[in-house]
Amino acid sequence: MTIYYGVIFVLSLLFSLVFICRWNHRYPAYATVLFVILPIVCYGYLLISKADSLSQALIGTKLTYLGGLFGTLVYVLSILTLCKFNMPKPARVALFAFSFIIYAFVITIGQNQLFYKSMDFIFQDGRGKLVKTYGPVHTVFYIYVLALYVLSFIGVIQGMKKRYEVSKKSSIIFLVVLSFSFLFFFLGRKLVDSIELIPITYLLGQLVLILMLDRVMLYDIDLTLVDVSLQREDIAVISVDRKGNFLGCNDVAKNFFPVLKTLKIDDPMNSDDDFIKKISMWIGILKERGGECRDAYENGDKHFHVVVDFIKKGKKKIKGYNLMIVDDTEEYKYHKLIEDYNKTLKAEVKEKTAKISQMNEVFGKNVSPQIRDYLLKGNVELGGTIHDVTIMFCDIRNFTAISENMPSQKIVKMLNYYFTAMERCISAHNGVINKYMGDSIMALFGVPMPLKLHQHDAFEAALDMRAMLKKLNKQFSLNGYPQLSFGIGIHSGPVLAGNIGAENRMEYTVIGDTVNTASRMEGLCKVYDTDLLLSDDTAAAIMDATSKTYLKFVDYADVRGRKEKVSLFTY
Repeated sequence: MTIYYGVIFVLSLLFSLVFICRWNHRYPAYATVLFVILPIVCYGYLLISKADSLSQALIGTKLTYLGGLFGTLVYVLSILTLCKFNMPKPARVALFAFSFIIYAFVITIGQNQLFYKSMDFIFQDGRGKLVKTYGPVHTVFYIYVLALYVLSFIGVIQGMKKRYEVSKKSSIIFLVVLSFSFLFFFLGRKLVDSIELIPITYLLGQLVLILMLDRVMLYDIDLTLVDVSLQREDIAVISVDRKGNFLGCNDVAKNFFPVLKTLKIDDPMNSDDDFIKKISMWIGILKERGGECRDAYENGDKHFHVVVDFIKKGKKKIKGYNLMIVDDTEEYKYHKLIEDYNKTLKAEVKEKTAKISQMNEVFGKNVSPQIRDYLLKGNVELGGTIHDVTIMFCDIRNFTAISENMPSQKIVKMLNYYFTAMERCISAHNGVINKYMGDSIMALFGVPMPLKLHQHDAFEAALDMRAMLKKLNKQFSLNGYPQLSFGIGIHSGPVLAGNIGAENRMEYTVIGDTVNTASRMEGLCKVYDTDLLLSDDTAAAIMDATSKTYLKFVDYADVRGRKEKVSLFTY
């Protein structure tokens, strides 16, 4: 049974995480509270199944009653809200107050006999079981929950009658879920004695809200308005889903166009009426353009200005369309509204453009400009391609010992001077710094910008870095900084280059044996007492590129991670 309740708990927690990811500030507050409470309740059932003492079983029991009291209450209130059942605020406050009173008795279980008259913890078939007899307050609890279900059934049934305000399909789904919940809550033990069926109803309630909440919210016209400045009593608002079904309209729209009074929620808008045909035409234009559609519509002596756009949640387009229609018969009344809207739009574009420019600048400081440009061209998917490149690793020698005797601020300042100088040498020869690792540099030659002579470019960059370090050490000596030395390993070969990581956190980098070999070669600089080692693959290409370059053979060495030895050269 523990596995059963464990799966219930994990699914409930998963549904809550999905809800959090999809959360919209327009969602009913009751729905949000529900997704917070139910994982705790399901965890309570899990605790009971694992309990090996009366105290542990009581903790789990007290958590489960959160579902019976508050979970049921907020679920019922969520459904009533979505079904347009207006319950007075004092009545809602009273229900919450009553739930808290009953839960106070739940918390004091074991201290009095009001909720449970008696209780005992026994082991049956190798599993612990809480045996109890109910007290008078528990009877009140059952009556209270029964009353909540009756109230919810009344609300849903009334919603089914409001075909011009509430979707019949949604009401039927809510009615089915409530029926199962009612059956499992009051008759679950008679149906299945070995397990509790109530947690299944909690999961079912979460799943239904996740699947239906966005759709049901579309039926609330006030919530689909793009700009609060347009929520005026002289603007008609009509909402249509992506299949061309009627989602609803405000009273102004019904006054402007009486044909809308005959449409019920979810009815297809395929009438022969001229205005209904126009709506289909405007939506077609909107789809074709992929953006806002504006048009004029005349009806008798009235002249209307029509704006059609996608229903949006933030910047995200939702599956539906909004029509906002203004009576332009007295156009001057609306001139200021249009002017203000255009100013707001221009300000938003200006602000967003400035933010994009700022992001571009910041982005370019956190990665190399070449990688930045590569990613901004749309290369942001996981994966990569094989390239023949040269990899350079450069590491400061004995940096740990150096840093132990220096203040941290001074270390950072010295590293900034060092990295800036090395980056200039690498960039001057078409190299790209892929990453800084402490006091080490990993540089790429040949990606993301292809190079014909990437081996020679890397070699020239290393020589410049050697010369630059001598200049830096002179400056360091004058300013009281220690003298630095480094080791550079350069190796050429195939790598997989591209975006590596997870979909929500990726990095442009290269991987493969070539990278590992270059890193190991940098470490071998200590063994051979040199500041530069090149592999035979790199050395051969360099000497082919220019006959004037003579590279000195160092050794035929074992490199950790490779079966074959590597010929090492220096200069």
